[in-house]
Amino acid sequence: MSKVTTKLRIPLTILILSFLSIGLVQAAPVSGNWSQQGIHQRAHQSHNQHAPNQKKTNQSKKLAVNSSQQAAQLAKRQYSAKVLSVQSTSVNGSPGYRVKLLSNKGMVFYATVNARSGSVSRN
Repeated sequence: MSKVTTKLRIPLTILILSFLSIGLVQAAPVSGNWSQQGIHQRAHQSHNQHAPNQKKTNQSKKLAVNSSQQAAQLAKRQYSAKVLSVQSTSVNGSPGYRVKLLSNKGMVFYATVNARSGSVSRN
């Protein structure tokens, strides 16, 4: 890593965190790795979004939380914190989300949201 890149990394990180904390920028959901295979799978999934998928529809009806945005809102409301990222995960064998949060005191912490029950717990 060059000296210029190293010198710019810290101020840039501070600037991004500042924007997040005052609400000028929203963090994008984080999911999976961005390998070539992952990109290909996401492109394929995006292409097939227009085709009806009965299994996915039935599964989402059973869930209390159907999206990463809903999970972020639940965690944000419960802990009065800024959402930094959301990642799909398994919570005690059930589908769920892992939410990275920034407290009002500047502490970063994680919460899990159980998609079936809608329960939120802090890790």
